Parts: sequence; structure tokens; C-alpha cells
Amino acid sequence: MDLVSSKYIEEFIPGEKLYHGAIQVTPFRNKEYIKKFSKNYALGIDSKLAGSLGYIDPNIEIKKQNFGIESPSMVSQGYLFNVGFGLSVHDISFNAIANLSYKNLRYGVPAYEGDILFATSEVLGIEVKKDGASNGSVQVRTTITNQDNKVVLEYVRQVLVRATKGTTLDTQSSIQDQPERIGLTESMMPLKFHNLPNKFNGKEVKSFEDFEIDKVYEGDFAKSINLVDFSWLQISTLNDASVHHTPKSNFIGYGGAIKSTVEGEISSHLPYAYFLGMNSGSHDAPTYPSDIIQSMFDSTNEDDEKILGSFKVINKDAIQNREDFGILTIQLCGDKIVTEAGLKAYKKTGFKGVANIMDNKIRVLTMEMIVAVPTRMAIV
Repeated sequence: MDLVSSKYIEEFIPGEKLYHGAIQVTPFRNKEYIKKFSKNYALGIDSKLAGSLGYIDPNIEIKKQNFGIESPSMVSQGYLFNVGFGLSVHDISFNAIANLSYKNLRYGVPAYEGDILFATSEVLGIEVKKDGASNGSVQVRTTITNQDNKVVLEYVRQVLVRATKGTTLDTQSSIQDQPERIGLTESMMPLKFHNLPNKFNGKEVKSFEDFEIDKVYEGDFAKSINLVDFSWLQISTLNDASVHHTPKSNFIGYGGAIKSTVEGEISSHLPYAYFLGMNSGSHDAPTYPSDIIQSMFDSTNEDDEKILGSFKVINKDAIQNREDFGILTIQLCGDKIVTEAGLKAYKKTGFKGVANIMDNKIRVLTMEMIVAVPTRMAIV
């Protein structure tokens, strides 16, 4: 039996608005996310440091009185992305085949532990690429607001969605063009960076001046993700997409966990990063829970589904009247080691991209991110 809100592609109407509900980001959820995925991003980890920069929850007294939250920390920006995605799944991508792309993602005001976040989406367009197709893509703009009705995140995504069984579709396209880059002058800039320690977690901190255009920065470690951590991230953000919990798909891993893992792997290069947004992004190939792959295909290879994170600096921008930071445009990449068991998993699910495996690796994630990074004058 299908739930009313589990839409098929022919049920989306351009211009309609979908209301997805709400979630409270508890301190446990935020800190557990950082522990599992986000690693070295100081603004989410160190509430005292964030507070010294002016990131103090305007609702601190209300939360102390109503929820017993004494000192709300900033919510990790990576977790906010997953909250928006999770809340919108049931109305948009419950019947999805794949998430095709992200565009024009902008962060707004900071979120703090205890905030109640609401999600809405507007259907921008529909695309069916050939007559007689049994699926098509829907383009939506999702907006996340807090309890004060202030925007904390907004982005456009395009999702490939099944048609109702037995339904065939005619060619059409009402997809709206999106900017290649988010407007830096329109982005929510960070508060002033100042008096930042020159070491974080025992490692020297790079300033904006230290980064070089076209240079690739490798992550400090590589890891695979087990089913429990994939599932935890879905459950904590109310993401009920069933494709991640079915043997037929090899329990294909939730893409938000891949993004979070890659961001965590490169985080020591950008410990004071303040993410402004994303120009574009895509999930390029499936990743599976490593323990599931080992169980299904009798493997003991430690490299099963291991992801290697890196980023390349594409551009550097100075902002007028702001000497405390500069802006990096980076290409965030995740590459997966493909083992014998991983190859069997791809063949079992009929993945057609195996030709893209090079030197036992395949690209699983590509995102063009915009990041504010403190300059030397802000680091002591």
C-alpha cells in the first residue's frame, strides 16, 4: 500500500509547494554526527571558540528553560544538509531511482542545538527524456527555516523518480536553468574571524594565503561506512528512503553519509571553515555498507567500500572590506576503492558504470563547494 505523500513522477506539478514537517536538532544528534563524520570542524566542535567569534544562540534562555539545554553549540553545516535532505525524502524521493544533481546551495543563518527546523519544497520542473519512459526527473527547491522563520539552508536538486507501475510518459522538459556559481555577494558571510589558535588538534592551521590554485589536498585518512552509521544518519534526520534497506539493492548507501565522510576526511586542512554553499554536486556511483558487502560476498578485505576524500582548489576570492577571511572554491571529491567483493556488488545490481573503474578506484562524489577560510591576520 502506497502512502499518500510517496509521489511518483507523474504526480508532481510544477509550481506546487510541499510541506515536509519539522525536526528538533538535539545536542546528542549534533555531537554524534560530528563524532561519526565531521571530525575536525572547529565551529561545530568547540562551542567556546565559536562563542568567542560571536556565534551565540539568540534563543539560549528559551532552550535552557524549555529543553534543559545549557549551552547550545552551532549545528554542523554538514548535518544541516542531511536534515534538509531527510525531511524532504518522503514527499520527493521515496520512489527515487537516484539523486541526479545539486545546484545553487546556500547556507543562511547558523543553526544551534535545540533549534526546530522546518522544510518546504517548491517543484520547479519535470523532465522526461524519451517517449514511453517509465521514469523522469523532478527539480525542486528545498528551503529549511528555523523556529524564528529564518532561512538556514536552501538548495535545488534534481531527482530521478519512477512512474506508477504500468504508466508510460511522453517527452517533456520544464527544468529551470540554475546559475553556474552562487553569488558571493548574496551569500551569508561568516562573523569576524579573530584570535584563532594556529594549531587545532595538534596540527598547524592553514590560512587562506597558504592554499594554492589547482593543487589537490588529500584527506588525512580513508574509511568505509558500516550499515549502522548509514542507518543512524537516516534515522536521525527522518530519512525513510527504503532503497537503503533492501537486499535487492545491496543496501545501497545513503549519499548524504558519503558526502559527510569525505568532508570529514579533508577537515584537518580546513578546521575553521565556514561553508557558504555549493555551486553543483553529484553522486557518481553507488557505495554500499562495508559490513554488508563483506557478509554478502564472503570478503574479509579491509578496503571493501573504503572512500578516499580530497579536494582541489579551483579559485580564490577576496571580499571587499573583509580582511579576516578569503573564499575558496573547491572541488570536493570522493573516490572508492573497488575490491573483488565491490565489483561483484556492482554486477549484482546491474550498475552500468563499471567501465569508469580506473586503477581499482571509481569516483562516487563530486561537489563544487564555496568555503570561507581565515587569513593569516585572523590566526595567532
